[in-house]
Amino acid sequence: METEIYPNVRLNRLRQNEGIRKMLNNPIPRPEKFMWPVFIKEGIGLKEPVKTLPGQFYYSVDQVCQDIKKVFEQGVKSILIFGVIEDKLRSNNAEYSYNENGLVQRAIKKIKQEFPDLVIFADVGLTGYTKTGHSHITDEKGNFDNDISLEIIKKVALSYAKAGASGVAPCGMIDGQVKELRKILDKNGYKKVILMSYSTKFDTHCCRVFPLPRLDFSKTHKEYLTSHQNKNLAIRESLLDEKEGADILMVKPGLFYLDILAEIRRRTNLPIATYNVSGEYAMIYGMIEKGFAELDGLVKESLIALNRAGADIIISYWANQYEKIFKLEK
Repeated sequence: METEIYPNVRLNRLRQNEGIRKMLNNPIPRPEKFMWPVFIKEGIGLKEPVKTLPGQFYYSVDQVCQDIKKVFEQGVKSILIFGVIEDKLRSNNAEYSYNENGLVQRAIKKIKQEFPDLVIFADVGLTGYTKTGHSHITDEKGNFDNDISLEIIKKVALSYAKAGASGVAPCGMIDGQVKELRKILDKNGYKKVILMSYSTKFDTHCCRVFPLPRLDFSKTHKEYLTSHQNKNLAIRESLLDEKEGADILMVKPGLFYLDILAEIRRRTNLPIATYNVSGEYAMIYGMIEKGFAELDGLVKESLIALNRAGADIIISYWANQYEKIFKLEK
């Protein structure tokens, strides 16, 4: 109708000054919406820069709490732990991954002791523990074995729960992982442990700078990760994990898959996390280093985009820099 267009409709009325803009804008994601990925490495007194991720570090168990304290004080109340072990501890069946005195298990106990109110998630994946560097166990012919892999990650999740983890995050896209982990946790009295599934995890070039070594590229990850060209299967992956009993769904990566994130948000009432992955972080950080972008400009815009698309939780390497990024927001 004539009254619904210019000159009767003037949208600049709704953006004419800062007070009006702020009143009508969606809220900035608060720090408690962020989860910080933390890399634990064997050693003593270790705080080693991650070369591919400026501003991030590998920590020994005795050093990690110092930086967690700084992040916690910014208002970020959750972390996601990854273990970086020595090559000699890798094996065909990833036995070290569920060692109750293993690296991640010790880290969980230490961090829980220091920060009882911190929400601690642990990545349940075999990539860092297998000789091949894959999230699945391979048989004698080199084929991925879904069912054996499932039995291993059940042991991993249980060991993390025993150590005191608030939640476990299976990342291997192993068929049946959510259902079986929920069963084993409940059976052993860990009904309160949250299950955050990497439910839609893409085979992406954005993770090439992820700071865990992948040793064998003779076999492709395409067999168990989701194709970025198959939207329907990507969405189906998350909806199936919901049926299996996931408490939180996840889309990984985030920025390249806002359409997937928004569509899954439309189809579920579960909380949704998105992983703002290493490649996305490194690209934006590179622009900042070259003077093409600002920390509180492009970074802020990208994180708001993830929130706007439907993410309840943003897993991001920017989490330990929250105050700098959102320094002007009150």
